[in-house]
Amino acid sequence: MVFFLLPLLIICIHATAKKLFKNKNLPPGPVGLPIIGNLLTVGDRPHESLAKLAKIYGPLMTVKLGYVNIVVASSREMAKEILRKNDQNFLGRPIPDSITAEKGYELSIAWLSGGPQWKKLRKICQSQILTIQRLDALQDLRHMTMKNMIARVDEARETQEAVHVGRLVFGTTLNLLSNTMFSDDMLDPKSDAMKELKELMAKIMELARKPNISDYFPILKPFDLQGIRSEIKVSYDRLHDLIDEMIDKRLKRRASGSSWIGDFLDVLLDHTDEHGPDKLDHLDVNLLLMDLFIGGTDTTTTTMK
Repeated sequence: MVFFLLPLLIICIHATAKKLFKNKNLPPGPVGLPIIGNLLTVGDRPHESLAKLAKIYGPLMTVKLGYVNIVVASSREMAKEILRKNDQNFLGRPIPDSITAEKGYELSIAWLSGGPQWKKLRKICQSQILTIQRLDALQDLRHMTMKNMIARVDEARETQEAVHVGRLVFGTTLNLLSNTMFSDDMLDPKSDAMKELKELMAKIMELARKPNISDYFPILKPFDLQGIRSEIKVSYDRLHDLIDEMIDKRLKRRASGSSWIGDFLDVLLDHTDEHGPDKLDHLDVNLLLMDLFIGGTDTTTTTMK
């Protein structure tokens, strides 16, 4: 049965794509193969292959990944045109299929395409969380985290143990972020909560980066053929539960009259108390903390690889 359905599915995909992309005024680019487009040309090192293609087709080109057209800007001038001069015209970046497994992803600052919710969350980050004063107040924590990382390297040198730099940076960044957000609730890097947090974050980053056929052939999204969406959902749900546990623990601590800590979680809860849940509710707090976790660890770890 599969052998009979597969050709029919391919024909349907091909017909749908031709209809979608007909008459689109796109920049020049390499001619791709039928069905798969330029997937083989881009390969598993896209930063290198796209740089080579840009020398042929120019700083603004189109590559076809399956049945998704991607316009690639590869020069400073083109990036400036898109990100600064015409930023409003380029709102609405595509959301990978794996991301849609996260509860409330459509309210996340990372995936919102402008609008009141995005402006609200951005304002909170700028005025309440990522201020110079607040970051300066956490200077001692950053120094302690860096000392711990250096001590780990010294220990490995003495024992002649190999050090995986990417994993070390990932763990250090995650320790710093978690303690910046939750303060003394998560200071112990060997605690069960920290161990589980690292495992969940690593799993989410691994699955989110994994090439997903649903992103290249949108008509296949409902089928989740590789099982990526269902697998990552387990980690997303557990990570949300873990953050909810930290929020509930802090709420109980605040209700008991314990001293104000002043970390990111306290700041967000203060904003909710001051302006009400209509301005920042429990899910908003959870999603914002999740975005800071993933954004802070993923970019740093990727840079080190």
